[in-house]
Amino acid sequence: MLRSRYPSEAHASCPLSGSGGEPPSLQGPPEQFLAELQSTETRPDCHSHTCSGIMVRVCWPLASWAPSRIGADGMGRFLSVGVPPGARPFARDERVTSMSEEPRRDALRWSCVFAAAVLVATGGRLSAAKREAEAFAPVRLGHVKPRGWLRDVQARDLTTGYAGHLDELLQDPQTEKYLLRRENNDFVTRANNRGCRCDERGLATPPAPRTWWHAEMIGDWHDGLLRAAYLAGGARAKVKADRFIEAILKSQDGDGYIGIYPAGCRFHFAQPDGELWSQRCVLLPLLAYYELAGREDVLEAVQRAVKLTIAQYGPGKKNYFDTPKQRDCGISHGLMFLDVLEWLYRLTGDEAYRRAALSFYEDYNAARNVLVKDGQLERLLDPSIPFSGHGPDVMGFLRVTLLCYYLSGKEVYLKAWRNAIGKVERHLGVGGSPLSGHGEEIKAEGQKPDMPYEYCSTFYLLHSLIWALQKTGEARFGDMIERTLFNAAQGARFADGKALTYYSADERLWVRQRPPEGRGNHRFIYTAAFYPSCCHDSGARVYPYTISAMWMRSRGRDGDGLVAALYGPSHVRTEINGTRVSVVEETDYPFSFEIGLSMQVERPIAFPLRLRVPAWSPEPSVTAPGAAVTRDRRGFLVVTKRWQSCDRVRLTLKPTIRGERSVDGRTAVAYGPLVFSLPIPEKAEVVQRFPPVGPDRVGGFCAYQYDPADLASARRPLKLMGGKPGFGFRVVEDDTTDPRYPWDRPRLGLRGTMLGAGGQLERVTLLPMGSTLLRRTFFAASEN
Repeated sequence: MLRSRYPSEAHASCPLSGSGGEPPSLQGPPEQFLAELQSTETRPDCHSHTCSGIMVRVCWPLASWAPSRIGADGMGRFLSVGVPPGARPFARDERVTSMSEEPRRDALRWSCVFAAAVLVATGGRLSAAKREAEAFAPVRLGHVKPRGWLRDVQARDLTTGYAGHLDELLQDPQTEKYLLRRENNDFVTRANNRGCRCDERGLATPPAPRTWWHAEMIGDWHDGLLRAAYLAGGARAKVKADRFIEAILKSQDGDGYIGIYPAGCRFHFAQPDGELWSQRCVLLPLLAYYELAGREDVLEAVQRAVKLTIAQYGPGKKNYFDTPKQRDCGISHGLMFLDVLEWLYRLTGDEAYRRAALSFYEDYNAARNVLVKDGQLERLLDPSIPFSGHGPDVMGFLRVTLLCYYLSGKEVYLKAWRNAIGKVERHLGVGGSPLSGHGEEIKAEGQKPDMPYEYCSTFYLLHSLIWALQKTGEARFGDMIERTLFNAAQGARFADGKALTYYSADERLWVRQRPPEGRGNHRFIYTAAFYPSCCHDSGARVYPYTISAMWMRSRGRDGDGLVAALYGPSHVRTEINGTRVSVVEETDYPFSFEIGLSMQVERPIAFPLRLRVPAWSPEPSVTAPGAAVTRDRRGFLVVTKRWQSCDRVRLTLKPTIRGERSVDGRTAVAYGPLVFSLPIPEKAEVVQRFPPVGPDRVGGFCAYQYDPADLASARRPLKLMGGKPGFGFRVVEDDTTDPRYPWDRPRLGLRGTMLGAGGQLERVTLLPMGSTLLRRTFFAASEN
């Protein structure tokens, strides 16, 4: 059965007994016992006890025989631990009073071995660090489904958008191969690394730099494809996803290996590689498929692969992250292999995954040669050191120290996490994505509100914020997720899903690879496919990832419950205390702020329903007949009652028009989670036309550059009316919009007057950033 939370200390599996129910052998020398102990599988029939404030897990078979074999003459006492009823406990003052020298040495050796056993059992934690329980738990993938516009937009992306057809659009510009097609699946062919060679030390050298690049593109796109297909119901996309999974399973080697490197040239390298990163990119879609399709064989395949990989690293072995001469981020990316370990530990409770995650992070911290150092503990603990590395890595590493805190209980990781969040917030633009340089690096100096950001940075920030919301239970991270999704992420793609731009910006007068002003960049282009496709892959994942995080499970003093973590039309089904529960959320959010919830339960059941209170609506109103409504310290309304089928809850959020300050002191206008921009009329230049794709010959795929239709008009001076409430704007609604596709022609706008040249008043209508191509977002504000 799927376990949707981490195991607590008190219920952790015990590593002190073998899978067959027998304790490690006592027939051989102590060293043999310890070796067997370290290699045994975990078992659930384990009892946890506290001794001197230290949590010690002791298996009942070991406790029953240990007193007769382990002594410590000269040490004076046996180690005292609790044992299950019926087992003879260790005598606190029991001594071995008459022993010859050989038995005495044997007893001392066994005492040391048993002490080592305690270290193994406690994961080496001899301090009383208590691991805090995570605030919320994810709902199983597929148990949160989109409805309304969320479902319709996802379905259109799969049928007529690039996300469902990237395998038929994306070509390697050198070989002209379609990289995402089955015949070019590098996890199956391993073609890019056939030229790997090993030196006399057994260290491999890839045949060329970045031979992991295609693996990233293949794995990440299929991750988004299969999630969207199973959430929104795309039949043809499901077929593609199913075929991909079957191909990966068939490619798995007998030892469990899933990856891109040939036998004999794996795991340890003399030159930069992408072993951990490429594995992460394929194992995440496999885990997603396991949850969505319920295939136990897929989970088993992932576990075999991961057990093989983590056995290659750890204390006393080569530090994966410290390979010299790193010229690309392939090795740095590998730290996000912890995404896989986190998921497996959550599903299985197997301590091997927890220990491996902590060990990988320790190796990363110790690595002097790693290219991206922003996630190293020493740097994170100093809040004065700004981020400066590769944006997607920095945003992905953000979640690592948070995970390590919950895996270890060590406060130093929590401090590092808090510092990291503070640093991130200093780098964010108004649209919610980190301001970057033209080399994809995070920029601290010379920030301007129109600086670009890479779509991958946007996605990896979203992914980390989802973890933050789930693990800490702090509502503010939900606000940050929605801000990033609805503004920076949506504002970098076509509303109809036909194209996306690798680089975007909160304000831009051009989308052009070589603009007439400013620095050029070949990634400033709206296109249906771009090589490398990393940002298009990220664009295909932002909605599926966010949809699955809209609902979560809570566990706390008030019992198990449900959490409306993010808002939007959706349907969740789960079990609470063994009772099947489903909730339908009806809303047009973020274009409407009325949210209705309809409850269906297998039988009447009492539990708390948490509703996130956005910071921009501090006093919402909630109607829930017969329920008690309170507010918790993390920013949620808690609605508690004995729920019955057909019970309803209505939440009304109350946004006001407000200003958001930019890094240069100007102001952007926001309403709810949406940032509003002044759209600039554009003229398009088609620079590439893609041939129709698929059995239905879907067309309309192009690459575009954009210029303002009238540059002088686009640059005209405009100021906000700073002395008026809401800058003098009012909310207007367009009743001609298609409710299925609200970004195409947005339902909401802000209409008002601004100060133009010479103090002349000019009427304008601002639209959501996510519905604009060229846009002005930041304005000075007058005092009246």
